[in-house]
Amino acid sequence: MHKGMRAGAYATLLVFSGAQLAQAAPISTGSCATAAEISAVQVSAVQQELTDAALACGEREVALFNRFQTTFRTELRRSDAVMLTMFKRMKGSAAGNAAYDAYKTRAIAHAEQRRTIPGQAENFCKAADIVFAAALAPDKPVLEDFVAGVPVVEQSPVDMCEIKVGVTLQGVAVNPAVSPMARPDLPGDPPNQSLFP
Repeated sequence: MHKGMRAGAYATLLVFSGAQLAQAAPISTGSCATAAEISAVQVSAVQQELTDAALACGEREVALFNRFQTTFRTELRRSDAVMLTMFKRMKGSAAGNAAYDAYKTRAIAHAEQRRTIPGQAENFCKAADIVFAAALAPDKPVLEDFVAGVPVVEQSPVDMCEIKVGVTLQGVAVNPAVSPMARPDLPGDPPNQSLFP
């Protein structure tokens, strides 16, 4: 974000909140993920969950996983390349490769841990079936849009570095709940026929 835009955002927050800003963390583009990179991490997390389902839930999930991989092959490869590039950009080539591998290994291990909690295997497999059904619907969704709606428990390995401002709205009163009011009678309305009594 340019300095002028950042200053404008701060000024706007001051006007609306009437509060003083706490110091925001400096933004370093080298250590922050873009929206596309965060989406790639989300895609990978969902893919790892579905991989674990294919490994543990049965033949049906294996077939569904194979269809998922085939249907989204191009998008999955592109997303994976974005994520690898992100790790290399943030950590350098060798450390980036290691961080990439570690994230994928950790994500599938955590999926397995969640699945093997006593009493959770059936729920895990049912949830995977729901995700497969939505992903493999006749109207093929855009992968990034689809996974954005899939809840992921895995912690992101990167920060998006959104501007985070320590602001409180102390002293600002919240308006009472809005209640509907009757529409005023208009010329030509029959008497006492308003929508609300």
